[in-house]
This record gives sequence, C-alpha cells and structure tokens, in this order.
Amino acid sequence: MKKSFIVISLMILSVFSLTYCTKNDGVLNLNPPEAASTGDTLFSVKVAAGPTILSPGSTWGGADTLFWKDAPKLTETVTVPEVIGDVVSFSGFIGNSNKVTLQSVYDANNIYFLVQWDQAQPNMESSPWYYNTSTKRWAQGGAAPTYDVNGILTMQSFVSDQFDMIYNINNSCAGFVTQSCYGACHQNVSSLVMDTITGNITSKITNVMHTNGPSEKLDCWRARMYFVMNASQAIDYYIDWNGGVPTANAVHGNQSVSNGANPPVYSSTAATNGAGGVSNTQSLTITGTSIKASVPLWVKPSGGYINAALIPSDTTSSGTAVKVIAVDSTGILTLKNGSTLNPNTGTTYVQVGTGIGNNDQSTWIPGKIVAPYTGLMGNVGANAHWTGKGWQLLLKRALKTPDVLQQDVDFSSLDTQQFGIALMFQPVGSKNAADNEHAIKPGLTLKFKQ
Repeated sequence: MKKSFIVISLMILSVFSLTYCTKNDGVLNLNPPEAASTGDTLFSVKVAAGPTILSPGSTWGGADTLFWKDAPKLTETVTVPEVIGDVVSFSGFIGNSNKVTLQSVYDANNIYFLVQWDQAQPNMESSPWYYNTSTKRWAQGGAAPTYDVNGILTMQSFVSDQFDMIYNINNSCAGFVTQSCYGACHQNVSSLVMDTITGNITSKITNVMHTNGPSEKLDCWRARMYFVMNASQAIDYYIDWNGGVPTANAVHGNQSVSNGANPPVYSSTAATNGAGGVSNTQSLTITGTSIKASVPLWVKPSGGYINAALIPSDTTSSGTAVKVIAVDSTGILTLKNGSTLNPNTGTTYVQVGTGIGNNDQSTWIPGKIVAPYTGLMGNVGANAHWTGKGWQLLLKRALKTPDVLQQDVDFSSLDTQQFGIALMFQPVGSKNAADNEHAIKPGLTLKFKQ
C-alpha cells in the first residue's frame, strides 16, 4: 500500500458511513472471503408509467404487487466485511449478513427500484440525545459504537437503517468493472485529529473512500430511513479523488466543487441546493459556571417524534417543539416557554448499560431537523414502508438529470451499468439499535430490457 501521509485536521470532519470499505493494492480483504461477481444481473423492464413518489408527510402503504409482478427479482446476500486496520468501527458487526431483493422498471423519463429486506425492527433514529448520569452531561449516540481502554463496549451505535447504491459515472473508474466499490476504497489510513472541545490531538486509523484519479467519479445514492420517511428522498452524492489527498474522504453532495487547494475544500455551486435539514444541537453555558455543554436545540415537552425526527414545521411559532435556552449542572433543560425537562426523572433519556434506557425511539430527542433538498442532492425520490417484518423502499430518479458537472450516472442511453449495494440493518437477535457498518454486495450489473 502506498505510504500514508499524516494530515492534522483542526476540525472534526463528518465521516460518511459509506466511506468504510476495504482495498489493499487491489486485493480484497473480506471475512468471509467473497470475490466481486460480474454475473449478478438486475433487469429493468420498460413500463408506460412508473409508480408515484408520495410527498413528504404522506404515508406510503408499500408496493403494488400487481405492478411489480413482471419485473424480475434479484436477491443478493450482503455481508459486513472485515476491514484491515479498523478495529473499532466494524467491531461487533463483522460477518453480519442479510438478503436484499431488488426489482427495477423504467419509463420514458425515469428509472425506479423496489428494494426489500427483512429485519428485526425498524430503526429511524439519527444521533439521538441521551443523558449520561455519570458525567451529568447530555450526549448523542454516535455513528459507531464506543469502547473503553480495555475494549469493552460502552455505547452501542445509534443510526438509521440505510440502503445505498453506487454507480460508475461514464465508466470513468477503470477498476469498477472488476472491483466494484472496492476500487475506490482505501484502508488503514493514518491521520491526526484535533478534538475541538479539549484541544487534544489524537491519532486515528480510518478507512477512507476516494477514486484514483482526477477524471474518476462515482454516483452514490444513500437512503437513510429517517430521511426517506420525513423528506421522501434518498440523498444524492458523488465520490471523486479529493485532489489526491489520501487521508481525506471524498464523498461530496451533488453540486459541490473543489476550490483546487490541497487539501481541497468543497462548496456548493448553487444556493438552491438546499440544506436538507440541520443538526438539532447547540452549545450553552451551564448555569452558574463558565463551562460549555452541548444540548439539544429543540425538544417536544410532550408527545412523540414522528418517524424519530424533527421537521421545520415543528420549530415554527405554531409548532409543537420548544427551544432549549438553559441547562444546569444536573442536566435539567429550561425551555423558552418556562417549562423544564428533567432527564433524572424516569429512564426515557438516561443511558442504561450500552444503550438508552427507554427503548421507544419515538421518545428520544432527535439529533436532526429534517427537510428535503431542493437542488440536485434531491435527485432521488424515495418512499419507505415498514411491513412489520422488514422494509420496502421505492427509489425514483430521472434517466438523465440536469447535472452539468458529471456528478450523476446517465441512464438515458439504456446502456448496461455496473453497480454495488450496501445495507445497514439490525440483525435478527441483535441488541444493537442499528447496524452502523454496512453489509455490502459488489459486482452487480443493471441491464435494460427494451
């Protein structure tokens, strides 16, 4: 493997979950071993008109079985790989597997996918807030489990169920045909990260994802269930080579472009790209001290959080959420309406063992305020339905998007496309709230029946 450069970062970079894959000089490192298959084909069937994506706030009742009866099914087993050099993020997940069934149709303008998988329970939380009785501080469940110095699990991961698809844009990534997503995955990368609160610099071994040259790009669709259920979208990203910086993740939102610096900084080219929601987080000074603490920005004094999230209308003057304006040394939150939320009463917010005490996700304070994207990050419409035994996911995207930056795959020629899939889910019998690290299946092929 090429020698890793060490980059000192003065900010905590948001690490996208899809960035955890494995490649080592072209050798796939999986446990159990699994070669990328080129014979697994999904056929997309021509129809007069595809299914309708319902708007945010609508309830989708699942797929019409009569509509999809003539679309061939492709069922694949996805598995969480062993990532060499990453002993934290994948711990407890390696080898977890599930079966995913895919179907596809297309019409004159759009392509559609129906994705189905079984699992033990639906998970829609995203970085939920909990109260740590030992530290007397509010904190958020992370995207990866945490461990103490002895390797003992101290907090399980709390992330939404998720399905991902990845495509080779204009066949620009030479290794994608034989390696699928592995051709863009880079493992065992060393970097130094500064904690913005303590100022401590710590070493980190991570596994980043980027392509191998300036002309190589991949198209990634990420269907997080909390976002699909509240915004009726999957999130549209692309992956490039990140200016050749080997320690930086190169997963960027559509319409983002590099400023050419080293390392590069990416910013959106369009004000209409839309934020897609914001973090439900703020920093307040603990009453009577000079100590800063992170706490929720908005909470609902009563009632649950539909689909485990806040939406912008919750935070308006007529909404049901109230702004947090103060926190004391015991974690009691004071709200703008004069009421308080005491995490020391009951177990709704309290950490118990490695999880949140009350297992009802609808009562956990969400970590996100979710809104749809208005620009090209919102290219992929999506609806989801929990059947009681698993998920049904409907995806829709234009055969050709308005993209002029070559950040989307173009299906309009109806040429064969290679792709890979990834799934985050709760394995049957698992006590984890969700499976943070994705189970993957590379080497899939999409063909259009004309």
